[in-house]
Amino acid sequence: MNRNELVGIWKLLSYEFRLSDGIVIRPMGQGVQGILMYDPGGWMSLQIIDPERPKFATNDWMSGTPEEAKAALDGFMAYYGTFELNEQKGTIIHHIQGSSFPNWCGIDREQFFELKDNHLTLLTLPTMLSGEQVVGQLSWERLK
Repeated sequence: MNRNELVGIWKLLSYEFRLSDGIVIRPMGQGVQGILMYDPGGWMSLQIIDPERPKFATNDWMSGTPEEAKAALDGFMAYYGTFELNEQKGTIIHHIQGSSFPNWCGIDREQFFELKDNHLTLLTLPTMLSGEQVVGQLSWERLK
């Protein structure tokens, strides 16, 4: 497979994490929404949002209360950068340049992938979420 097969716009179908005992966690609920874009030049962008996040009391996005700001951040994940495939390992590597989670700025996130027809599945390497080691599974459908 070459990276051109990934080029396009992908809509998130599901976003979940599994604990080592098989328990499934959906940190942004069942109605999570997202978009993933890969372009021919090797750039990528990912955004995932909980559409049920509470709104701020004011329309000034810089004036949220600490509680409003935490809920907004907890219900949103985004990053951008470049990408490459490692066909031997069956992984895609996102070279993150900017992220809503500051600790991911400047790192590489390697994920296993499976592409079947218009569906893309990404499996994260084990990672920490709320103090637990989990493996994430993101399922996407090609829009364009």
